[in-house]
Amino acid sequence: MPFAARRFSIGSQPGAEMMQIDRRSLLGGIAAGAALAGAPAQAGSKPGGPPFLPSDIGTLKRVLVHSVTPQDRGGDRLDPGLLPYAESDMAVMAEQQAGLIRLLKANGAEVVEVKDALAAAIAATRKSGIFAAWLEASFPLIAADPDRVTADTILGRDPAFANRLGADGNWRHYADDSASTMWTRDSAIMTPQGLVMGRSVSLRRRRENHLLRFCYQHSPLLTRYPVVFDAMEEGIGLEGGDMTVVDRNTIFLGNGNRTDPRISPLLAQRLNMDVVAVQTVKREYIRPARMGSAAQMLELQLLLLHLDTYFTLVAPKHALTVPWLMEKDHAETNPLSRYIRGARAQNLLEEEEAEKGLTMLKEFGKVTLYRAGTGKKEDLGDLKLVDWLKGQGWHFTWVGGARPAGDEAAYAAFMATAYAELRRQASNIVQARPGRVIAYAGNPATKAALEADGIAVDTFPARELWAWHGGPHCLTQPLERL
Repeated sequence: MPFAARRFSIGSQPGAEMMQIDRRSLLGGIAAGAALAGAPAQAGSKPGGPPFLPSDIGTLKRVLVHSVTPQDRGGDRLDPGLLPYAESDMAVMAEQQAGLIRLLKANGAEVVEVKDALAAAIAATRKSGIFAAWLEASFPLIAADPDRVTADTILGRDPAFANRLGADGNWRHYADDSASTMWTRDSAIMTPQGLVMGRSVSLRRRRENHLLRFCYQHSPLLTRYPVVFDAMEEGIGLEGGDMTVVDRNTIFLGNGNRTDPRISPLLAQRLNMDVVAVQTVKREYIRPARMGSAAQMLELQLLLLHLDTYFTLVAPKHALTVPWLMEKDHAETNPLSRYIRGARAQNLLEEEEAEKGLTMLKEFGKVTLYRAGTGKKEDLGDLKLVDWLKGQGWHFTWVGGARPAGDEAAYAAFMATAYAELRRQASNIVQARPGRVIAYAGNPATKAALEADGIAVDTFPARELWAWHGGPHCLTQPLERL
């Protein structure tokens, strides 16, 4: 929807209500399960071999996905909607996501489904009682008879638990919808040192973190991967869409919107990697959601939700990114700032909302370096990400295609093409193998720009998927690359 139509309205952030799970009980149950089962060895790479994932580019060998189904549209205690996603055509969405999975397999990747990993974890822990303990802590509404519970039950797909009436003839809620689990990138991220478990800022989506932790601890399909940092245990927000593994020594980390800025030095220390923090919204920390409150989000924060919605790698020292917004020379003259100031002057935007947007854009993309091992902060002045990378010889492909010269032409091109394709997740791509990426269809200018820069682009229809503010990068959790 165009800016003028939405008017930078502030709305409720999905999943802002407090989750009815006691964290200490949950962690205690998981810890007990790990002790009973025997925790996997915490090595940082394959025994005697290279890391599972040396960077976010290269040949994708193994990847975790969660395929949605036409039935994924149930109730959810933490969603304000009567029936979440009722306006979505889930059958079409499922077919569109299947197009991505076909492309992943065609490019040689082994695809692991969350449902299969969960089913294997349940089978491995049911007899020992670990599963029952975890279920009681994580999903108490369906824990009364753990022997009846399957992966489909936990994922909200078991008809025995959906749309039920109680003894009083009124609806009773038992199992939550799991469709947002399809954004597997957010729940965990593989690095050269091992797996980093995330902790969503959305309490609704934090169920995904609980689910994936259980799978990585107990599923034979996933236990080979060592967990080297667990944001759930640290109690600090981290979503995988904000993390890009540049090489064996460097991570780019978006922060301030969905990832807590305080996590950057922690990751630099624990992973012994340089962390380049990329500012989305300036803040010291992300406030936790409170019972009965709703976190608020500017439209700009939704447009620039995670790092991968505006910046992804396509080759060594080559990135696909949004034009103008991450260069200091355009901090106040980028097309979006020009739009906001003009719309404010014509009373199309509220003064307070306009000021928030202008303030965010002025400092959007600023970078801070945290050194490997120590987490020591190095201030890079007023450099933004593109400025800093240009100084290191990086090349950029721009969302929307080549940037025209002149203010009028640049503004027109951005609003007509770059902005529209950015909303359709044009920057949110995943590399299948060197020189080839997978992207949503519907962004012809960005596709042509990538091809002009020597990158082959495989596309699949995704109209239902991009409406959920995620792309192919979000839909995949790479486990192994060459």
